Amino acid sequence: MAFRIASIGVGAIGGTLAGFMSKEGEDVLLIDSWKDHVDAMNNRGLTLDGITGEHKVEVKAIHTDQIPAIEGTFDIVVVAVKSYDTQEAVRRMLPYMRDDTWVISPQNSINELRIAPLVGASRTLGCITTISAGIYEPAHITRTGSVSQSLQKEPLCFKVGELHGEITPRVEKIVDLFSSAGKTVPTQDLWGERWSKMVTNCMVNATAAMTGMMSHEVRANKVSRMQILNLAIETIKVGRALGYNVVPPMGDFSLEDMEKAAGTNGHPELDKVLSGEPPAVPGRPSMAQDVIKGRLTEIEYLNGMVSDKGAEMGINTPYSNAVVEVLKAVESGEFEVGINNLDRVASIVGASV
Repeated sequence: MAFRIASIGVGAIGGTLAGFMSKEGEDVLLIDSWKDHVDAMNNRGLTLDGITGEHKVEVKAIHTDQIPAIEGTFDIVVVAVKSYDTQEAVRRMLPYMRDDTWVISPQNSINELRIAPLVGASRTLGCITTISAGIYEPAHITRTGSVSQSLQKEPLCFKVGELHGEITPRVEKIVDLFSSAGKTVPTQDLWGERWSKMVTNCMVNATAAMTGMMSHEVRANKVSRMQILNLAIETIKVGRALGYNVVPPMGDFSLEDMEKAAGTNGHPELDKVLSGEPPAVPGRPSMAQDVIKGRLTEIEYLNGMVSDKGAEMGINTPYSNAVVEVLKAVESGEFEVGINNLDRVASIVGASV
């Protein structure tokens, strides 16, 4: 069965999925708000390079302003916009969905909670993205390396699941479609996987964004490494308090190992993994890319969500609270990007403990 697919949001992740599915001959419409990006993709194709090699793909792309001119409906809608644009993007695509259209989110944060009320839980699926990628110029997406994937013999790129956890035929079909972009598997624990991915996002995104460091540099620097460990610990504790199976992102290391690494005596083995060799193609997380581009970040949907849920559950999250405060000041222009923002976080944490 041939599917008609739309990807609304063609950044690093949406573009990777849409590009590789297009390369495999799938009928995919790429929709994005960046006009130069859309024009470049239509004029010269989409370049996908980095650790996966170089691929030039012919694609069909339109600007979001052209959505009203779309004819017909889609079998699958991939929502790959920033978290704060999710609901508006879904609303704009509603006229092009049927009762049996599948809507899937490979985004950061936990946007199934924003999508399902608009399209219905029965049409909503989730996708946990574990690849790292960047887009800094129109029609050019580069796949980069990550510490979690360096620990895997065959890097896992995407996990697809139903809200209720059953492995359904449509999950298996999306697994097949997304496998063109990298190893994809089904999951029976979407919510646990979502919170486990939140740990990775909340560790490195804000820290890289506020300091200007690359992802591997954040892990290698002792001061920033302590910050990301504490951010990860808080995220795991909040997710577990909510009842989810949240696992640490660094191989077989436990929460207790992470707490030891963040303590006075340290944890040499975990430190070695975090501060190991830089990846073959270094990269920046999405939030750092947003700061470079002068865009609004997803801080309130990542560390901010941890802070909010922690407050609801009676769990202290001083590091999460502090990075939200500092990042919002960076967004507003009050603070400049720089390593001294680590000191600002430490000062806020010290004052709040």
